[in-house]
Amino acid sequence: MVGRVREDLVARGLLHGLVDAYTAGLTRFATPPDLGALTAPAAALAGRLAAGEAGTSDLPLLTRVLFVAGHGGVLAAHGVRTPSYDLQRSYRENLATPVGPRLPERPRAGDRRWRVLGRDVGFPLGVPACVLGGGEEWVRFHARNGFSVLTYKTVRSRAHEPNARPNWTFAPRPADGDVVVSDPWDWVEPGNPGVSTVNSFGVPSPAPEEWMPDLERSLAAVDDDQLLLVSVMGSGDGPALAGDFAATARLAQEAGATVVELNLSCPNTLTASPDGVKPPLCLDADATVAVVETVRRDLDDRTGLVAKLSWLDEQRLAALVPRLAPLVDGVAGINTLARRVVRSDGEPTFPGRAVAGLSGAAVRGQALEFTRRLVGLREAGGHRFDVLATGGVTDPASFRALYDAGADAVQSASGAFADPFLARDCIAAHGDTLPRAVPR
Repeated sequence: MVGRVREDLVARGLLHGLVDAYTAGLTRFATPPDLGALTAPAAALAGRLAAGEAGTSDLPLLTRVLFVAGHGGVLAAHGVRTPSYDLQRSYRENLATPVGPRLPERPRAGDRRWRVLGRDVGFPLGVPACVLGGGEEWVRFHARNGFSVLTYKTVRSRAHEPNARPNWTFAPRPADGDVVVSDPWDWVEPGNPGVSTVNSFGVPSPAPEEWMPDLERSLAAVDDDQLLLVSVMGSGDGPALAGDFAATARLAQEAGATVVELNLSCPNTLTASPDGVKPPLCLDADATVAVVETVRRDLDDRTGLVAKLSWLDEQRLAALVPRLAPLVDGVAGINTLARRVVRSDGEPTFPGRAVAGLSGAAVRGQALEFTRRLVGLREAGGHRFDVLATGGVTDPASFRALYDAGADAVQSASGAFADPFLARDCIAAHGDTLPRAVPR
């Protein structure tokens, strides 16, 4: 594998200047205090590559160097696990195509199917609303790699620009209370089940005239046993907020969406906080119910409706779920956890935004707790909505934990980003034995 990658680098003229490209990637958003310690192994690797002496043991370092240098596509061309989203490039640049590797054939659990939101899906694992579902190429990418419950990234009734870069970084250190230390040059090896990340995108969206035709193509790109939800979000206050949610949901339905997910879980509405972000709408139960009621009235009865929630404590969740249950076909959660994020030197990781969203293994406990509570409320109230569980899914074991807690489907963001082969591994581990399959 390393030999083939080396030959490709030479053929593309990328071996010369590799260390400079790696250094440029490391320092794009700030300069590491130990820059020399990071670049010295890369220089030694470049020397071994030039001499034809690099071997299998060099693959982890080679993966990091090429990804940070902006050459992740070389790794992907040879089927090497590498993150799918280029952290150095802009949101717009990433929309064009994923960086990560694509499987030559979609992995399947034989002819087994699972029921999710009234549809039979090939395996109840997918990717939630995030930049990993930002367009047709991303939908095709994850569908081919075996993810069968996908959510098209949150769209709005008008264009909304992303926050300034950086937008997404690894978070390899344990959180200290509500503070996460994350440097733009941090790295976690692909496939590591302990991966966590922090992000600050600001819920960007193209204009409807751009995302609606792309959504139509995306819906046509998934197989019959795969489900593509569409996440929408409104802006404004009071009745205007509910009206904008409904207008955007109608646009999604017009573009062909059969299931609409309401993003009630991101920092997006209500009153701004001193941290430069706004609290999730779902913290306001009355406003949340007003939005859901308005959207439900405006959509066709055949269009499924899902409410996406952030983490809520036991009291808030118990007060909200019975009010939502008659209105929705599903409840999804959790979104990222809001945390103060700083670099090792104490400066904000995301300049101008003190708070960002933590996801991955670091939120696994909260996601499992939320799922168990949500399932318990469904059973206690005799409700019929499906549960789409998200949070901390980075390997087959963490997928199974949420599914065994009662989730009807499970979705992964940080795990799917860091390891595009996650679905394949989960299907291999559980495809033959996962319970609650639909009789065929």
